[in-house]
This record gives sequence, C-alpha cells and structure tokens, in this order.
Amino acid sequence: MYPTFKKPVNILKKIGNLTTPFGGSTRGESWHPGVDIAAPEGSPIPAITPGIVSSVQKSNNSFGNTVTVNAPNGDVQQFAHLQKALVKPGQKVVPGQNIAKMGSSGNTYSPSNGSASHLDLRIVSMYGKYKNPYLYLQNFK
Repeated sequence: MYPTFKKPVNILKKIGNLTTPFGGSTRGESWHPGVDIAAPEGSPIPAITPGIVSSVQKSNNSFGNTVTVNAPNGDVQQFAHLQKALVKPGQKVVPGQNIAKMGSSGNTYSPSNGSASHLDLRIVSMYGKYKNPYLYLQNFK
C-alpha cells in the first residue's frame, strides 16, 4: 500500500520551466526521448506518480546522478542530472514527495549560456517504449 498524498500539487510549476520537449533535439540527441526542465541548482524535484525507487546512482556517465522509480503501471521513470538524491532503493514514494535536488551532474549544457542545472525526465513503458513525460506533468493535479 502506498501512503496517500493529501494536497494536490501542480508538478510542472513546482519543478521549473520546460526547456526541451519530448521529441525535441539537444546538443547530444537529434531526438530527445524525454523532457528537460530547468530550475536553479538544489531546487526540489517531486515524484510524479506513486512508485518504488528501484535505483539511486551516483555516476560520472552522461546522465550524472540519477533516481529511477518504478510506477505501479509498469512504467520506469528516470530522473537525471541530479545534484543529490533524497530517497533510497526500495523506498515507496507518492506524487509530490521530494525525491531529489536539481543539478548539473553528467553531460549538461545551457543553450542560453546560463546555468546548466536541469532535470532530464524519461519514462519507458513496460513494453520498452518511450512515453511523453509531459502528459504526466500537465495532467497532474
């Protein structure tokens, strides 16, 4: 059983500004299978659905520090370029619960020459297909 989250949260406004849409392009990808959301370093990143944290990685790869959450519907959500994780593997999370802090770890850049701090959010369905995270973000109430 997942704990309940009592107060609705507008997730996108709580996280930051959408800078790269699903299917857009970045310096490293001609087709970006997630969304990028920019906000100041250290800004809180909330969970977007209930789920169980499957991994927390501190890494120097292109995604940097990551948190991966498995949702009840089988989706796998990857939160990347984090400054810091606030959860541990096996932990249950609820929508709106802060799970990480915004950062610029891994391979990041700023198209406007500002801070490279952002969240790269990718969702893969149980069938191995990328899903548009914005659909979760815009419908989250």
